[in-house]
Amino acid sequence: MVYASTRNSVTKSLGATTFVDTIFATSKEDVTPAGYAAHKRHLAAPKPMSAREKEMAGIKAAEREAGSAPYNPSAARKSPFGTGVGLKWSSEVEAAVRDLADATEDHLVTMARPLVISLAILST
Repeated sequence: MVYASTRNSVTKSLGATTFVDTIFATSKEDVTPAGYAAHKRHLAAPKPMSAREKEMAGIKAAEREAGSAPYNPSAARKSPFGTGVGLKWSSEVEAAVRDLADATEDHLVTMARPLVISLAILST
């Protein structure tokens, strides 16, 4: 029989990571393969719960089911109006914008009407 102080000294000297399991045996049957299998089943079995703990576990399971959609923190920053502005440019306006970038045209005028945005070219 190994006493608690001896077991602790051996564990410290050999390193706790060396030992996978700790078994407290009171008979020879506890250290047989069948006894070890029973020990592993005991460790894997669900822990006994009080009525209050069972109730809380049920509540948590219901909350997980209700909120099954993953949390998306960027959803609050999404525009409710969709993506893109939706401007429709004619090829003439597109050429004018390119010319403006090249500084070959003098003026570009933007006119806005309710719900309609259009670009027009005014020559000097």
